[in-house]
This record gives sequence, structure tokens and C-alpha cells, in this order.
Amino acid sequence: MKFSRPQMIIGGAVVLVILVLVGIFTGIIPGARQSVQKLPAIKLMVWGTEDRSFFEQNFQAYQNLRTNVQISYKKINEADYENELINAMAAGNGPDVFMFHNTWLPKHYDKIVPASDSQITLAQLNDFFPRVVAQDFAPDNVIFALPLYIDTLALYYNQDIFDSMGIALMPDSWDKFQGLIPRLRQIDKTGQITRAAAAIGGSLKSVDVATDLLSLLMLQNNVKMTDDNFTYASFADRRYAGLDVFNFYIKFSDPGNIYYTWNDGLNSVDSFAQGKTAMIFDYDGKKADIKKANPFLNFGIIPAPQITPGTGERSYANYWGLAVSNKSKYQDWAWDLIVYLTTNETQAVNYLSNSGHPPALKILIDKYSNDPEFGVFAKQALTARSWPQIDNNAVKSAFSVMIEAVINRRLDADTALNQAQSVITNLMQKKR
Repeated sequence: MKFSRPQMIIGGAVVLVILVLVGIFTGIIPGARQSVQKLPAIKLMVWGTEDRSFFEQNFQAYQNLRTNVQISYKKINEADYENELINAMAAGNGPDVFMFHNTWLPKHYDKIVPASDSQITLAQLNDFFPRVVAQDFAPDNVIFALPLYIDTLALYYNQDIFDSMGIALMPDSWDKFQGLIPRLRQIDKTGQITRAAAAIGGSLKSVDVATDLLSLLMLQNNVKMTDDNFTYASFADRRYAGLDVFNFYIKFSDPGNIYYTWNDGLNSVDSFAQGKTAMIFDYDGKKADIKKANPFLNFGIIPAPQITPGTGERSYANYWGLAVSNKSKYQDWAWDLIVYLTTNETQAVNYLSNSGHPPALKILIDKYSNDPEFGVFAKQALTARSWPQIDNNAVKSAFSVMIEAVINRRLDADTALNQAQSVITNLMQKKR
């Protein structure tokens, strides 16, 4: 059989390619096989408080992209998470990547390593995420973590109670909110609350977001929570409205006040789920608990009230991100994983769908702004703020003790506020 010249050229090229491939994979021809093998085998350990199923799809996608990387994941109960994490890192067997709360940077900055500009720049961070992320995770223009989602404090209301009282318009301001209290509240002849208008005014004993709600009010009133150099707490300083804000909060638990509607013997979430409280403040993450407690409860969710709606609006953020341990042997790879999980739109949608959390990426915030499940929380992410806390648990404790001392009449509001400020300032100065 005779071959034409074009056929001979094609046949020769095919034979040459086959010989080259054989040479590469047998090691006779160096170079190409080495390039396939030159990436080291990497094993990244990730710790978090959520189910692996929330991340599984994205972990697999990353491993398909970075074929030399294997990802292990360990879920830890949130109540034990911080202590177990700190102990493991101190012992040298902690994770490479771990979930990092938005309040943790002042407390744990010495345990993590920031991203390099080759991984993500500050300009990119601000393009990707709302302002609160830079405030929490990059306060000095150095990026220490990236968010998985952004949750915010919103107002839950019982639709049936509102309907029965003929209330059609939801309160978008604090003036309107407190104006509803006498209409929604029910008190028996002995002065006992039989139906609370709202869960506000109590300590953490009765309101599970009491300290966050007080922080929201402080920030909405432009109270400066700490000095610029983060050396002392300043929310009790007479130059700011901290005392007025505190008095506004606790008046709802004062039996002598016209707006009395709450006491520390109640429980905000349980009472709301049972239909015994008309309004509570909480995060998106609380929806599932309420629905589980009472699948038939007819409730809605609206943005947190503002001082002046439409002007200088503020919501309060509570969320988790991802950070890289400074003990990790693979810090660049760990950051590569974080950037992939948090800034890639496809992966962010996967996480949102699996976890049920509100989005953090601006592009998804815009996409879900009118979503019946995420809409309120997505929109509030753009106005979300927080404040640097030397120890979020200590701040919660100090604020709750402060509230309890006043509503139990052990201290006046001014004294309690100043004592809480002193406690937090002392912690800040010890950390320096």
C-alpha cells in the first residue's frame, strides 16, 4: 500500500508524539514528567463549627483544581470551639485553616497570619465585600481573614398578633417601635406580663442577643466604643450618648415606665415561639430554631429599627470567616483555599445553598436583596457595623452584668455603665 506525502507526514507526527509521551512517562525524556510532579503533596486541615456538608462541594472543587491538595475537616461544637482551638494551637497540632469570628481579631491576631497582596489586595477586598469586613478583618489595611457569610440583627414579629391588633405598618424607627409597646403589651391585674410586646431591656439571662442589641443602639447613636488607638473603652464618656442609649434600653424592663414590657424571668426565643411575645430581635440563624419550636408560628422579619430611616442607617453584624494559623506549614496554600472558597461566586452560592446563611459577596447581596429568605439580611449587610472588642465573651459578660445590676436596682445606670467600661479598659491594657 502506498501512502501519499500528506499521509506520511501525519503518520510520522503521530508516531513522534507517541514516542515523546512514552519517553516522558518512562523517565527517558526529563522535564515534562517533572513538571507534573513538581508540586508538593499538601494536606490542609480545616476546623470549624459547621457540618462538613456545608463545604464538601467546594472542597471537592478545589481539590479538582489543585490536584496536589487534600483537605481534611474537623467539626467542633461551637460552645467548645474556641478553647479547643487555642489548646490545639498551643500544643502545635492545630489546623491550617479555621473558622474565625468577626470579633476575634483583637483577641487572636497573634495566632494567625495575614494574606499577601499576591493572594488578595485591600482594593479587591472592598470590591468583593461590604464595609464591615474591612472593619473587622483588615482594620489596619492588612487582611487577616475573609468572611463566609454576613448575618445581621433584625426584628422578628408575630404576624397574627399584629393583625389582631390592627397594626398594618411595621416599625422602621425606634420612635415607632416604642410607640407600639403599649398596644401590644398585655399585663394582668397583679402587674405580671402575660404577653410581652418585645424582648428588649433584659440581660443575657432573658434576651439571647441583649449585648448585641445594646451595641447596635450605641453604634446607631454614634457612641465611640473605644479610642482610636484601642487603648481604652469610651462608651461611658460624657462626650457621647452612651448613658442615654443605656437608659433607653433598660426602660423596657422598668415596671414604672410606660414602655415596660419585659423582665429577666422571661426567655426571648421561647416566648416568641410560644406566641407570648410580639417582637424579638435576632439573627437569620435563629429562624430554624423558631420554626423547629413552633412550625405553625406565623411570623415575619424586617430590618432593625433606625433612629432616622433612610439616613445613616446601621445594622449590627455577627458572622464567621476563615483565617490561616501562623503555625501552618502551608500558609500560602491555606490562603489560596480561603480566597477560592470566599471570593468565587460559584463556591459562595454553593455554601449559601448548603448552609442557609445570608451572603457576604456584594454580587450575591445584590442578587438576593429581594429574596424572601435572605432579603432583609442581605440588604442589612451593606449597612452593617461592629466595634473592636478585646474579648467578645468578656464584653458580653460585662454588658450583661451591667444590665442586670440596673434592672435589679443594685446600681444606677451611670455607675453600672462606668463599671463596665472600666472592666473592658482593664482587659485592653493587659493585652498591650
